[in-house]
Amino acid sequence: MSNFHEIRLRTRSGEYPIYVGRGIINYLPKFMDSLKNSGKCAVITNKVVGRLYGKFVEELLSTKFKVYLIEVPDGEECKDLRVVERVYDELITSGFDRYSTIVALGGGSIGDLSGFVAATYMRGINYVQVPTTLLAQVDASIGGKTAVNHPKGKNIIGVFYHPHFVLIDVNFLKTHDLRDFKSGLAEVIKYGVVLSREFYEYVKVNWGRILDINSDELLYTIRRSCEFKASIVSMDEFDREGIRALLNYGHTVGHAIEAYFNYELRHGEAVAIGMCYEAKVSVAMGYARESTATELCSTLEDLGLPFKIPEGTDVDKLLSFMRRDKKAFSGRIAMVLLRDIGSGVLVRDVPEEIIKEVVMRW
Repeated sequence: MSNFHEIRLRTRSGEYPIYVGRGIINYLPKFMDSLKNSGKCAVITNKVVGRLYGKFVEELLSTKFKVYLIEVPDGEECKDLRVVERVYDELITSGFDRYSTIVALGGGSIGDLSGFVAATYMRGINYVQVPTTLLAQVDASIGGKTAVNHPKGKNIIGVFYHPHFVLIDVNFLKTHDLRDFKSGLAEVIKYGVVLSREFYEYVKVNWGRILDINSDELLYTIRRSCEFKASIVSMDEFDREGIRALLNYGHTVGHAIEAYFNYELRHGEAVAIGMCYEAKVSVAMGYARESTATELCSTLEDLGLPFKIPEGTDVDKLLSFMRRDKKAFSGRIAMVLLRDIGSGVLVRDVPEEIIKEVVMRW
């Protein structure tokens, strides 16, 4: 098994591998040998992914496990406490014990739901991530954040619970919708914007090749993104030190936009818009030069990503969503701002009047 790259994510809670390669889904049963497993495995997926890969993964695992395929709604709809209860019901009915395993097969929402269920069923059972979207492969599947939504906010109910391993097979992206693929690339370029000018330039220069699912450039981009994520999580596992918050660049505005438009925009699209506006706020607060924000917004436009808040948006309503952001402290809006491309900083008190002025002026 030499055709994959292994990244080790080390935290105070322990460590686990992230496997990145092509065609490595076939190794899933072998990787699961490391788990203490009572022989039952639930593959949680949605209708779209299930139709494409559910039967294949079920047959792959059935050589070693009694496999139960659990289908949940697509997208954010699956991150509902009523869905969680239904999954619990299926696990209990099927006799799952604390040594059974959950496999998250799908995008970020499937990973969030599956991780939350695994963390809370019998106070924690085995759990592995098999992300099938670019967004999940480079970000959501790594780091142990699990959550479901509440009517008053996204990801409000959750727990930190790491998977036993993450298996990233780039071949899953061959059936990926182009819009979703580009949405994932917004999270990719985010790593460069806040952590590495060199990686930012790599993505800009190689954008055309990265869009080719079969390219070495895409494989490198995914692997490098995973290394960035693993490095940050290892320094700030529970998101308390302000280090991991750097990966939330673009998300204060982005999450607000998602909620405002009832999740009609893809997550990465909303984050791309958020990155542009948070760069503008960085300039308004004296952290960055005007040229930094101009460059970033132009790059996002060149890459075919959205970068403007739709006209007619109610700014006060948008601000109300920002106040609910998990980074908010004592009712004050927190935001990751830029010093320059490749250098971000968490600012815990961003005046609402500045955000409002930036949104209304641009």
